[in-house]
Amino acid sequence: MVNVTPCEIGNYGKFRQFFLKCVEVGNIDAVYYEGLHRSTSLGVEVGIKFLEPNIPTHGLSTLVVGIFYVCIGEDMKASHVFQQFAVNHVDLRSDAIFEMGDELESRLSSFHARYLNSHNATFKFPDNDVIKTPRCLYGHDYMVDFEGICKNCRLFWICFNISHML
Repeated sequence: MVNVTPCEIGNYGKFRQFFLKCVEVGNIDAVYYEGLHRSTSLGVEVGIKFLEPNIPTHGLSTLVVGIFYVCIGEDMKASHVFQQFAVNHVDLRSDAIFEMGDELESRLSSFHARYLNSHNATFKFPDNDVIKTPRCLYGHDYMVDFEGICKNCRLFWICFNISHML
């Protein structure tokens, strides 16, 4: 249902009522999709509140909440969520993080992310003892091969790209 026509679970979609029942009973995937939908239509903060019950159980929900915290400048909260993600799901420097980021970007597009870059002024990637802003950050050419970026920079660029979508 979501993979074929995500608009069908939107506000006026023919599966909306059934989908909301799934959300009400706590279907973890339904909560994830509704959280993304709300973040693109009502704002990142609303998306965070909606997705928080899925943390740390659902990997994509955990990742997206961390990314949304980066977007709104809550770097300490982002660091905490990213640490939970790393413990419960995959290493933040792994190939899987790139694939998850790609899936997230695709999902946000399907929910009509506005590409307004409205979080440019508040974007703040964690830089503490556990999660650090990569020092090699601007020494790569990402216009040529985004998939081939260094493992230190992957999470940062995923956050950066998603912040431009919202």
